[in-house]
Amino acid sequence: MTAAAPTSRPRSPRRSLLLTESLNRILREARGKRGSKGRPITLGLIVDSTAERAFGVLLAFLCLPFLTPIPLPLVSIPFGIALFLLGLQVAVQKTKPWLPAFMLNMRLPLRLTSGLLKFTARIFRPLERFIHPRLGFMENSAGKVVAGVALALDGIFLALPWPPGIPCTNAIPAWMALIKILGLTERDGAALLGGSILSYGALAAFVIAVFLIAH
Repeated sequence: MTAAAPTSRPRSPRRSLLLTESLNRILREARGKRGSKGRPITLGLIVDSTAERAFGVLLAFLCLPFLTPIPLPLVSIPFGIALFLLGLQVAVQKTKPWLPAFMLNMRLPLRLTSGLLKFTARIFRPLERFIHPRLGFMENSAGKVVAGVALALDGIFLALPWPPGIPCTNAIPAWMALIKILGLTERDGAALLGGSILSYGALAAFVIAVFLIAH
């Protein structure tokens, strides 16, 4: 008798991140169906379209324009304030995000947003292998406080009027926030914890730098 040839186990399909799916859904709504007019991309549209994932998706949209090294000082101030407000709401465990009406009605350019989403999708693709639910203790009240305050700190760093010409002054807090946002949307406690450590470390470095300059 001849031994049966070993059968190769089929690879499980790569899981798309929930955040990526939500971002793409919003982009499809903004473009509209064929023959129909789409909706302008606003923070209010994001809240209305994403239901229980509104916090994570809204936070991600606030970070998207700042993922490149080029600083956007005038834009970063309102976006940083919004990130600060939402971070505090994560800390107190609000179920639905709140922002002032003028922020909810701010329009994001469709072409720019589409390009940023494609850029983000390329970045997220390798992360799909590593981001997954774990470290459930970061989902409890204390963990949400730690992560929410860290997001609020990222908002402060994003809104600070840094001297012009310094690269990555917007990108660093945006990326620190995005790590935690992935943790929120994908229930990944390791991303929440790691991103929070980065934010508190940045605060410590900032305080030490100010102290050394002052003295």
